[in-house]
Amino acid sequence: MKKHLARASAVSLVALVAVGLAGCATGSGGSGDAGDTVYFGVSSATTGQYAQYGDQFKKAFDLAVKEVNADGGIDGKKVALKYEDSQSDPKQSVTVAQKFVADQDVILAFGDYASSASIPASPIYTAGKLVQYGYNNSNPDFTAKGSQYQWSTAITTTASYTWTADYIKKQGVKSVGVTYLNTADWGIPAYQAFEAEAKKIGLKITDAEGVLDSSDDYRPSLSKIVATKPDAIAHIGYGPDAAKIVNQLRSTGYDGTFYGGQDEESFDATPEAEGSVIGTEFVETNPDAGVQKFVKAFKKAYPSEEHVTLFEAGAYDALHVAVAAAKAGGTTREGILKGFQELKNVPSVVYGEISFDQKTRRVADPKLTPVVLKDGSWSAIEK
Repeated sequence: MKKHLARASAVSLVALVAVGLAGCATGSGGSGDAGDTVYFGVSSATTGQYAQYGDQFKKAFDLAVKEVNADGGIDGKKVALKYEDSQSDPKQSVTVAQKFVADQDVILAFGDYASSASIPASPIYTAGKLVQYGYNNSNPDFTAKGSQYQWSTAITTTASYTWTADYIKKQGVKSVGVTYLNTADWGIPAYQAFEAEAKKIGLKITDAEGVLDSSDDYRPSLSKIVATKPDAIAHIGYGPDAAKIVNQLRSTGYDGTFYGGQDEESFDATPEAEGSVIGTEFVETNPDAGVQKFVKAFKKAYPSEEHVTLFEAGAYDALHVAVAAAKAGGTTREGILKGFQELKNVPSVVYGEISFDQKTRRVADPKLTPVVLKDGSWSAIEK
């Protein structure tokens, strides 16, 4: 999902390590029955440049665990999480995977934040017969090139940016300039999906500029795009880079609609981002009773949090899905896998309910809602 790319040699090394681990992890398939506690592992960035996301995930996970345990746990067993800091870096995520596979008490592993960190670790989890639940992994390859042990409740980049192109066209926009993260594992495939759909529906791309999220000066690329006089500008990337881009874009005098950003702190707090439009699976102002119950519970648990985003909602859902799988199949690694293969209609604050497409191992028929940023918060756009 992010810029770190797995080298071929690194992948080969992972495969060799995975083979070794397979020999020591095939016996019991993860006990989960050693005591009165069921353990899930969490591979996440608690330090480093993506620590903000790790903190958001942890708060949601911890809230969900508290709720599950208050409601009797899993068949009377308490649920607990074992956190490991991967920094969302491929090298660290592989080490974390090795640790979780070797820990027979861990019956499922959540993560990682970035697909680029999750995918290199997948061979380790597969060899260890440990379900890897990449709840935030939108790169289609995470499941498409993974095994039966890789599952995700994140909408794919292909589906997301196909929707984005369609939505922009439906707003009467005839031409669009695009910036996209120039990363092979996420940004380029996402742009290619947008480009293909734009060509199909007759949405003209006046210019497309590949950029890096580590950059601080996007003005040369933005100047090229603005010079082509597009009706709108779209960014295919994340919140922090989008915040810098929209700030510099507005400084050029461009006042057209910006389609991009994320519901996260840096982007939401950027004054120049006002009026930005995105599609999202979750918006905290959704009047649905389940959504509002979650939002109120989250803000009560964390009073300093002004907003609840898709990141928290996705992690909260993921914990409840994992618990539902354990209840359905059993509190072992084999049981969790069986549960995922059978789950249907699990209550969800993101989608309403979750059922998996067993071929893709992703949510069946995910929906996006168009939202606009106003006064630092996102609201659904009335159709």
